Amino acid sequence: PPPLLRVPMPLPSSPAAPQAPIGPIALQGLWQCMQPDGSSGPALHHPWGGQHRPDWQARGLVSWPRGGQWRELHLQLRLPETWLRFGADAARARLALRWWADAAELWVDGVCVHRGDLFDTACRWPLPSRCWEGVPLQLLLRLRSPCHDDGALVDSRLVLEPTDAADPHGLLAAEAAELLALRRQHGHSEAPGAGRLWWLGHAHLDLAWLWPVADTWQAAERTFRSALALIARHDDLHFGHSTPALYAWLEQQRPQLFSRIRAAMRQGRWEPLNGPWVESDCVLIDTASLLRQFQAGQHYSRRTFPEWEHALAWLPDSFGFSAGLPSVAAATGVRWFCTHKLAWNATSPFPHRLFRWRSRCGAEVLALMTAPIGSDGDPVAMERHRLEWQAATGCADALWLPGVGDHGGGPTREMLEQLALWQHQPLAAAQRPGTVREYLATLAPLAAQLPVWRDELYLELHRGCATSRPDQKRHNRTLERLLREAELARTLTPSAAAADERPREPVDWQPLLFQQFHDILPGTSIPEVFEQAEPQWRAARRRACRQRDQALLAALPAGEADRWWAVQLQPDPPAPRTLRLPAGRWTLITSAGEQPLPDQPATAGGRWVQLPATAGVAALALRRSRRQDPGGPAPQASIVAPVQLQAGSTPDHWRLSNGLIDLSIGPQGVEQIRERAGRALLAGPLAWQRWADRGEFWDAWDLAADHRSHPLPWVWEGAPQWLERGPLCGHFRWRGRCGASRVRLDGRLLAGSPALELVLSVDWRQRHELLQMAMPLAEPALRWAADTPAAVIERPAGAINAREQARWEVPAISWLASVAGHGGGLALLLDGPQGVSASPEQLAVSLLRAPTWPDPGADNGWQRQRLAVMVCSDGWRADGVPRQARRLREPLWIRPAGRPEARSAAVVPAGAAAGTLSWWPPLDEDLRLVGLRPLDDGSGDVVMTVQNQGPCRRRLTLSHGWQLRQRLDGLDQPRASADAGLASTDPLSVRPWELAFWRLGRDHSRDGNGG
Repeated sequence: PPPLLRVPMPLPSSPAAPQAPIGPIALQGLWQCMQPDGSSGPALHHPWGGQHRPDWQARGLVSWPRGGQWRELHLQLRLPETWLRFGADAARARLALRWWADAAELWVDGVCVHRGDLFDTACRWPLPSRCWEGVPLQLLLRLRSPCHDDGALVDSRLVLEPTDAADPHGLLAAEAAELLALRRQHGHSEAPGAGRLWWLGHAHLDLAWLWPVADTWQAAERTFRSALALIARHDDLHFGHSTPALYAWLEQQRPQLFSRIRAAMRQGRWEPLNGPWVESDCVLIDTASLLRQFQAGQHYSRRTFPEWEHALAWLPDSFGFSAGLPSVAAATGVRWFCTHKLAWNATSPFPHRLFRWRSRCGAEVLALMTAPIGSDGDPVAMERHRLEWQAATGCADALWLPGVGDHGGGPTREMLEQLALWQHQPLAAAQRPGTVREYLATLAPLAAQLPVWRDELYLELHRGCATSRPDQKRHNRTLERLLREAELARTLTPSAAAADERPREPVDWQPLLFQQFHDILPGTSIPEVFEQAEPQWRAARRRACRQRDQALLAALPAGEADRWWAVQLQPDPPAPRTLRLPAGRWTLITSAGEQPLPDQPATAGGRWVQLPATAGVAALALRRSRRQDPGGPAPQASIVAPVQLQAGSTPDHWRLSNGLIDLSIGPQGVEQIRERAGRALLAGPLAWQRWADRGEFWDAWDLAADHRSHPLPWVWEGAPQWLERGPLCGHFRWRGRCGASRVRLDGRLLAGSPALELVLSVDWRQRHELLQMAMPLAEPALRWAADTPAAVIERPAGAINAREQARWEVPAISWLASVAGHGGGLALLLDGPQGVSASPEQLAVSLLRAPTWPDPGADNGWQRQRLAVMVCSDGWRADGVPRQARRLREPLWIRPAGRPEARSAAVVPAGAAAGTLSWWPPLDEDLRLVGLRPLDDGSGDVVMTVQNQGPCRRRLTLSHGWQLRQRLDGLDQPRASADAGLASTDPLSVRPWELAFWRLGRDHSRDGNGG
C-alpha cells in the first residue's frame, strides 16, 4: 500500500513515569487504534483480540486478523520528567519494538524512520535529541498481518542507556538484575564466572521461500553491502555467510562487490560458512545428489577461497539430516557439521549440543548445535544461552550469532552498539568477536570425550515436507536419474567422443543442486518459486536426456530402420524385464540368429514384450517387424513367471499370480497378498485412507499429529474392472471419489516381476487433507527398514521410548520394508521420496496433501502417484528390495538404432557381438553404483563411486578393459593414509555400509569394450 502521509491524530501523552525512575517503560497499553464503533481506543483491549486471541491478549499482545490486513497504532510519546534530568549527554533513549507482521512501518511526525517484515521483527530506534527538550513525538506504527497467521505487536517499550559505559547513574540496573536472577536460577554465583561469548555477525538468507529467487539476489546484495559498511566502521565485527551458489552468483553478476568481499575474507573479517553447494534438503535427495552437493560446494570453496580451510558444513535450517550424511561429509573433507534446527524438536529435546556424529560405516564428523540464528544483542538472551550451553556440554565458551536472518539483513548498528555497551559491564560475561573456525578450534581437542550419536538427526517437526508438492519430488528424482545416466553413458562410450570433433557439453548438476534447496524441494515456498523453477527443471531434463541419448546412439552399432537397442544402465544381476513397446512383432538379435520374444497386445496401445535377463550395464539388440499383428501371444512356455488370472468364489473375486507374488482382487481392491508358500500376509485389504489435516501453524511443513482422529470418507464405485488378462500383464482399474476429487487406481502385475505396481491418478481438489495407503499386516512386524541418503535406517517396529514414538512419519527415498518374526515381510517400492510410517500392525505411505500456506493451491490438480507392493519373506536384503525399487524407478533405455549412413564406423566398439554389448558386469550383492564419471584432468581416467548397503564386506569386480589406479576420497584425492587402516589389504574391498571411491583407467592392452 502507498505510504501514509497524513498527520496522525493527536492522542493523550504517556502517563507519569513509574515509581522506579530507571528502567524500561512498557508501552503496550498506551497504543490507540480504531475501534469497531469508529472511535479511538486502547489497541490492547480491542474486542477482536479478546474474542479471537484471548491467549495473546492475556500475554499483553496487540492482535488483529490474519490475511494481509493492516493495523494502524497511534501514540503521542513524551519522555518522562524523571528521565529528562539525565540529558542527552548522559543517556540515550530508544523505542524498542517487536512484532509479528509481514510488513512494519514506524512513522514519527509524518516521516517513516524504520521498516521491517516477518524476518526483521524488531528495532531499537534511538529517539531524536529534541525529545530531551520535552518535545512530544507523534508515532504511527503500521503493521500488516501475515497471510497465514494473525498479526501481533509483541512488545513495545522505552529503554534508557548510558552514553558512558561506566554507567554512573545505574541506567542498566534493571537488566543487570535480570542477569543476576538468571545465574541464581542456574545455580551460579552472581559473578559471570568462567566462559566467554564468542560472537560472529550472521545473516541467514534462504535462497527462496516467501519470495522468488530473483529477490534473493537483491536481498543478498543489500545484506552484503550493509555488512561491509559495518566492518569498515567497527573494528571488532566479523561476519560469516554461506553459500557457494550465492558466492558464485556474486562472482559472475556483481564482480566489484565480490572483490570487496574477497578483500574482507583475506583480512579474516569475512568468513565463508560453506559446505554443500546450497543449504540443501538432506533427507529427500538421493545419495548421488547429496554427494554432489558436498563435492560442488567443496570444490568451489577451495578454489575460490584458498586462504580458508574448508572443513565445515553449515546447515542451520534444513529439515532433518540423513544418517548417511557423516559418511558423505567426511569423504569430502568436512570435519565439522553445524545446525540449529534440532532446537525446533516439538516433543523430545535433542540430548546433545556438542557430539560426534557417526555413520554405520564408521565415518564421523564433529557436530555442533549452534546458537539460534536471527538473534540480536540482548544481554539476557545471550547469558541464558551461555548458561544453558555450559550446563549441556561442560564447555565454558559459547557461540552467539547476532543478525537479522531468513531474508538477509545481518547485524545492525543498533545491535553492535548494544553488544559494545554490555561488553564493558562487569556483571556481563566477557565477549570475544571472532570466526566460527576459531571457536571450533577451541572445541576440537575435546573430540575424544564427546558422546557419539549413531543415528539420523530426526527433526520432530515438518513431517509433511516429504509429501507436499509431489511435482517437485518427481522433477528431482527424474533429473537425478538422467544426470547419472548421462555421465555413465559418456564414461563407458569413449569411442563416441573420439569420433566427434566437437567439444562435449559438460553434464551440469548445478540446476538440480540449486532446486534441492530446503524450501524448494520440500514444497514450502510461495507459488512463484515453483512457477519459475518449472522451466528450469524441464530445460535441465532435456539437456541431460540429450547428452545421454547422443552418447549411447553414437556408441551402439547402427542398423536398418527396424533395429532397436535396449540398454540397462544399472549394473544389476540378470532378471527378465516385461515392458510395453510400440506395435509390431519383436525379436532378439543374437549371434546365432533372431529369437522371437514373448508378447501380448496392450490395451493402451503397442505390445507387452518380455526381454531376456540382462546382467550388468549392457545392451540388447532388437528387431521390430511392422507387419500386421497376428493377435495372439507367444507360447507361455517361453515366458518367465507368466501371469495367471483365475476366477474366485464369486464373479467379483479373482486370483492374480505369477509365481513370485500371489494376490486376491475383489470388491475391496487388493484383498490379500500371499508369499510363494501360500501364507497370507495382509490382515485386511490394502487401505486407501483420507484424513483431515489442519490446525498446524507451519502448514506446508507439518502434518497434524492428530490426523488419524479425523477420518474422512473415500468411496469406491463398484469392484475393480479388468483391462488386460494375458500371460505378460494382468491389469485392473478401480474408480472412486474422495470428497470433490475423482480417483482412479490402476493395478498391474507383469510377468517376471515380484511386485504389484499401483498407479493412483487423482484430480485433487481438497484442502487441508492427507491421502494415504496402508498395508495392514497379518503377522506383527518386528522391525522395519527404509533407504535414506547414503544409508539405510532400520528400527524396531514398536517404539520403545518417546524419541522413537515421535518418529511416526519419516521420509524414505525409494522403499520401505517390514520384517516379521517368521518371515512374511512386505515392502513398499516408491517412485519418488515420500513420507512413510511403520508400526507392528501396518506399513503406510503418504501420497498427497493439500496445505494452503504459503502456496494456496499446493498439490491441487491432476496428480499421479506410482508405487508397488512386493513380498520379501527372507528380508529386504535377501530379496533385493533396493534393486526392485531401482527397476521401478529406472526404466530401460530403448531407442531405434538408426541408419548406418548416419553414423561413423569409428564409434562401433571393437569386438562387439552381433546383438549384445556389455560394458560392466553386475556388482556384488549389496553394492550399489552411485556414480561413474570421467575425471576432469584430461587423463581419460574415471571415478567410480559405490555404496555398500549391507553389513558384510563386499568386493568390487572390475570390467574387462579397466584397471585400478588408486583408492580416492570424495574429492578425487588419494585416500589418506590415516583412513587406510579401515580397509582390508584388498584395495577393491568395500566395508559394511561404506561409500567408496576408486580411480580407474582403461587397460589398452586388453579388449577395450568389455563385450
